[in-house]
Amino acid sequence: MNTSGSSTDHSQLQLFQQIEQYAFNTWPAATNTKQGNWIMRATDGITKRANSIWTGAGDSLPKGDWLREARQFYDTHGLPVRYHISDASPKGLDTLLDQTGFLKEIPCSVLIADTEKVIHHTSSESSKLSVNILSVHNEQWLADFIDMEGFDKSKLPFYDSLFTRITQTKCFCSLQWNGQSAAVGTAVVEGEWAGLTNIVVNSELRGQGIGKFLLNELASWSLSNGAQRIYLQVVNDNVAAHRLYQKAGFTSLFQFHYRVQP
Repeated sequence: MNTSGSSTDHSQLQLFQQIEQYAFNTWPAATNTKQGNWIMRATDGITKRANSIWTGAGDSLPKGDWLREARQFYDTHGLPVRYHISDASPKGLDTLLDQTGFLKEIPCSVLIADTEKVIHHTSSESSKLSVNILSVHNEQWLADFIDMEGFDKSKLPFYDSLFTRITQTKCFCSLQWNGQSAAVGTAVVEGEWAGLTNIVVNSELRGQGIGKFLLNELASWSLSNGAQRIYLQVVNDNVAAHRLYQKAGFTSLFQFHYRVQP
């Protein structure tokens, strides 16, 4: 299915599926149950990615009454049935769910760029910023992430467990501005790709070029760990983030959204 409405050739579809699989691995749910080529995910209802059915493995639908099975699975977890739908999902699935009454949520874009291009476009110097890069998140990084995202501290255990479950080569980057926590971000390398997630800048320090500096650090680390290309996911209505990424050399590859039972 191509949710953007344009045709997709075989090589494009393979790339979409590859990126979908890599992105899946950057956000591992606590419970994963296979349903044909799909995977039903559940993690206490926190974040849509960790509590939705991943359908990015191609055109084949699961055998049997897959919608009934999904309802049974999510009923046991006390959650609504939610599907992750992208241009790598089976053709017609989005239309079928729409006709079944599933509501569309949060249109997003997957952006990509060459790693060296990102490094070139984000090159900058700042004597006010110091950098700390960890291979495993620690309590301070996690606390800064939760605080800058504005999340309730009750979500700390969820994110602690989620980041621990990532098995690929990863880094947790943090920036300090004159001793104040300024920004955090994560990079996860798989194959020749790096996926960037959890990118957030302290709201009190925005407009200082900190996001650009953070992207440069994450891209430089990614290149040093073998990633020639970078992808990231961004909500379509996040205008400021799109502006930052476009200036850094990213372009849109494909779209995704969610469908949830009312």
